[in-house]
Amino acid sequence: MSDLRGFSQFIRLFNLLINKLRFRILLISWFGVLSWLAMRTRTVGVRAIVLIGVVASLYSLFLFFTNSLAPDSPKASHDLILKARWASPAPSEMITIVDIDERSLAILAPEHGRWPWARSVLADGLQRLTEAGVRGTLFNVLMSDPDKLNPDADNVMEVVAALTPNASFPAIRLNPDNDAISQLLVDELLRRTGDSLSQSDRTVAIILPMFNTMLDRVGIANQKPDADGIIRKYPVIWNDNTLTMPSIVARTLLVSGDALPSSQRSINLNWRNKAGRYKRVSFADLLMAPPDDPILKDLKDSYIILGVSAPGVGMTKPTSVRAIEDDNEILATALDDILHGTHLRVMPAWLVLFIELATVWAIVWVALGRSFGGFLNKSITALQVGGGSITMLSVSYTNYLIDLSSCMIIGLAIFAYVKAITTLDNGWSRARPGLRNSSIKNTGKELLLIGYKDSEVNGQSAEKLQRTLESKLGLASVIKVDDLFGGDSFLRSVCEDYSCQLCVVGSEICSTLVESLQVSSFFPSLVIQRICLQIDWNPDSNEFKKFVAPYFLHQCADLISRSEA
Repeated sequence: MSDLRGFSQFIRLFNLLINKLRFRILLISWFGVLSWLAMRTRTVGVRAIVLIGVVASLYSLFLFFTNSLAPDSPKASHDLILKARWASPAPSEMITIVDIDERSLAILAPEHGRWPWARSVLADGLQRLTEAGVRGTLFNVLMSDPDKLNPDADNVMEVVAALTPNASFPAIRLNPDNDAISQLLVDELLRRTGDSLSQSDRTVAIILPMFNTMLDRVGIANQKPDADGIIRKYPVIWNDNTLTMPSIVARTLLVSGDALPSSQRSINLNWRNKAGRYKRVSFADLLMAPPDDPILKDLKDSYIILGVSAPGVGMTKPTSVRAIEDDNEILATALDDILHGTHLRVMPAWLVLFIELATVWAIVWVALGRSFGGFLNKSITALQVGGGSITMLSVSYTNYLIDLSSCMIIGLAIFAYVKAITTLDNGWSRARPGLRNSSIKNTGKELLLIGYKDSEVNGQSAEKLQRTLESKLGLASVIKVDDLFGGDSFLRSVCEDYSCQLCVVGSEICSTLVESLQVSSFFPSLVIQRICLQIDWNPDSNEFKKFVAPYFLHQCADLISRSEA
């Protein structure tokens, strides 16, 4: 038993050793990849930043042309923004939903049975609305076939419909694939509805109310969901390749004496998701209310949506802000938006493209100016905070959705890319551990320590100096040191002004290199020191660091002393 326990411990230690060894191999390999990437980034230079600008611009153009080819494609960010916005328009007090809900079915069941009721019951409700003085009624119940059990009830419905001129009734547009087998001509339909004729001899597949007294006030009850099945828009005027006529909401406004917006054939629905729901009156309460009941008084001059919401009977559909929404609430929102002009306006595609391109090249321009650590960081923060605030304020307190989310995402992506490029570039340039693996044998080599004060040699001149040295000596032979001092020491403000370039140079070209630097305008600000290299050049070696560190400190002291003198 003890042998088995000892063997299991041996296996456990062996697995631990293998895992540590595997991790170290992967770590060394990863550092090697990072070092290669850092060197390539330093070689490519500003072209890597310009490249991401070009790629981002092409992506923005791709989105623009995609949106132009499929303008009805949903934009996922709009749904998220509408759900998260801080406020929304309030439901109009002029609109009320008279709801055939489960409560109505239960209350009226003893007298009228379960659904569907005889149409005289609906006719009574419609008559009561007329007596209450409503401005218009959207009758959202389709009656396309006769009730063989209650023919008298059908007669009552037909008479009441004729006596209710401010009520609209639904027609269902069938799939256009069925147009060829229909016998109803388009112009015959439009002649019945009183709409402009199309001068077409085509047929149309549509389900109409069975009552002739309703035909001059029908509207298309269909809605047009986006490709993902979600309702985001509403067709004010229904238009397809065969048929053009008002929607049921548009017809309600027309029979109520209101004008339709001349330019809006389709609107983006502005959901009342942050301000409550539209007023609802149970159909049973409407039917049983006495003449002086406050319910009836509140309906005067209102627009009514009369529809069914009872489970298993009413229709529900997904919208931008709710997974399941009552069809009557959607119609009420559309009616409210058209009536009061509160429909949601979105930015045109060309303006989105312009803002995206401006964002891309503004960030690239700032990054190329080597202001990454300061101004670019602040710019990205301002873009994210400002863009998010503008988006949320516009959609919460106006009827405009200024969606800057794509600009924010593109800006953040470019920022992350530029930060990665800058980190790799700086890692190689400053010989940071893991980002630079370069070792040079000491064979007739010297160290050249070129120091200066940042206050006397600006960033562009320092970059030019480093690029010149790298072009003459090679990337692996130059190290930039500009972060020698840090922390909160009271001496930091004096010492951190010091920067330098550390180079390994062949003895035979050292003098020539120094002479070539004399043509630079900033040469008088440089302090150059030649050092005999006594060990191999290896920035990762502690021995090398201990060898060069005193020279940095002495040169910094000399620069400080020179400025004091």
